[in-house]
Amino acid sequence: MYHKVVIIGMGAAALTAAARLYELGISDIGIFGLGSGASPELAAINFVLPGNPYNDTKEKYAEDILNTGYQIGNKALVEEMAQSTVKGFELLVRWGVEFAKNSDGSTKLRHVSGHTFPRSLCSTERLIGIDIVNKIKNSLKEKGIKFYEKYECVKVLSDGNRVYGITVKDSEKNLENIYSEVVIAGWGGAGNLFGVSTYPDDIKGNTLSIAKEAGAELVDLEFLEFEPLVIVQPKGVFREPCPTAMLGEGGYLLNNKGERFLLKVRPQGEAGSPKTLINKEVLKEIKAGNGTEKNGVYLDLRHIDVNVLKGYPWFYNKLIKNGVDPNKDLIEVSPISHSLSGGIKVNNLYESTVKGFYAVGEACGGVHGACRCAGNAGSQAVISGLLCGEAIANTNLDQKMEKEFDIDYKIDKNIYEKYVPKIKEIAVKALGIYRDGKTLEEAKKIISDILEKDELAKDTETLQIAESIYFMLKAASERKESRGTHMRLDYPEESKEFEKEITI
Repeated sequence: MYHKVVIIGMGAAALTAAARLYELGISDIGIFGLGSGASPELAAINFVLPGNPYNDTKEKYAEDILNTGYQIGNKALVEEMAQSTVKGFELLVRWGVEFAKNSDGSTKLRHVSGHTFPRSLCSTERLIGIDIVNKIKNSLKEKGIKFYEKYECVKVLSDGNRVYGITVKDSEKNLENIYSEVVIAGWGGAGNLFGVSTYPDDIKGNTLSIAKEAGAELVDLEFLEFEPLVIVQPKGVFREPCPTAMLGEGGYLLNNKGERFLLKVRPQGEAGSPKTLINKEVLKEIKAGNGTEKNGVYLDLRHIDVNVLKGYPWFYNKLIKNGVDPNKDLIEVSPISHSLSGGIKVNNLYESTVKGFYAVGEACGGVHGACRCAGNAGSQAVISGLLCGEAIANTNLDQKMEKEFDIDYKIDKNIYEKYVPKIKEIAVKALGIYRDGKTLEEAKKIISDILEKDELAKDTETLQIAESIYFMLKAASERKESRGTHMRLDYPEESKEFEKEITI
């Protein structure tokens, strides 16, 4: 099988890349994936729109992204993303996505974590990610774009210099090579490598190994993001992220003594607090014995008008359905692994170091740096997809495919069951919010020893999972200081001052 462009993934980044390619005259696109990843869970998406009431600017947006990311993000990528914000908004509108409006007809803007101004757009009927995925996917299907659902990419076909396509596995474990001179990775991040997380099951995380094997460079893998306000009980809402916009609406964070503990380090209040700061202070409270039953803290929304809360129906209705009334009850929340800010290293065209191999959304690194602004998962996905689509449309896509590849993929369930649970357990212990050099080195040694075992070659997925975790451990062990979501217990004193300056 051959397609002019092959896209891996069916989330917002993959779909907007396909949408922009179609607008620019490229329709021979094959989209392969197990699902839409975390995109349907997007509650907000950030755009700086002309005439906004806060005199917000694209330059200020870029500054917020860089500051929240501890100045580690690729400045050129960040600035291009901020400058393209209106293009991203207009693309979604062209494809039928509608955003919540104020009574005067202006676009409703919310204030979420890491942002100086309200610039987060949403839907007041459902999660905005559901609209983005459904509207674009259905429109693309109507236009004849080929979707291959329940197909997993298990290999990127490459000679190390350029791509030739991918190998896919279907639900019956049948394998097939799909040839193309352009491959776009829109396959998400580290996924379920870390036990309990907010990730959907279709994002596995073994893709770091797949990209590396293809010859791509990886960047910022130490920055595993932890979502600070994830509900830990009751069971029906376990792992449900609470929108950080709730803090922008006036919500408080309380310890078990009823104290607004964040005010000790951020007197201006909880609204707009960087996620890294929230995570740090929550963990301090837990360590001091001021946490909740499930090792968290309380989110207090009891004083907020019920109509404001109902403006987040996906959140409010799920709480009510599970016996929690946010106007009467405190909500128990805690940090849980959520996303990866690193990934495939790309240039300003979102092309990797391998010709024809592009990466968009959470599959690519370099934009978020050490920490991601809330709502930027959506905007970065949409804008990277758009810019990638434009870059590909401006290249010559009529090159003759000169190679064929043997299918090289092994399946052995026994090997998977023998090693993967142990490997993931090691990852959870070593790559938590707080890390230390000794534990990282020990974990790296254990995984390295496992990778030396000949029998690992009998199951490709096990090998890929082990390699992906090893790459993250290596990156984490090499960064000696704390930055953002990489918090070292053994970092030098000067890092504390840098950290304080950036986050507060």
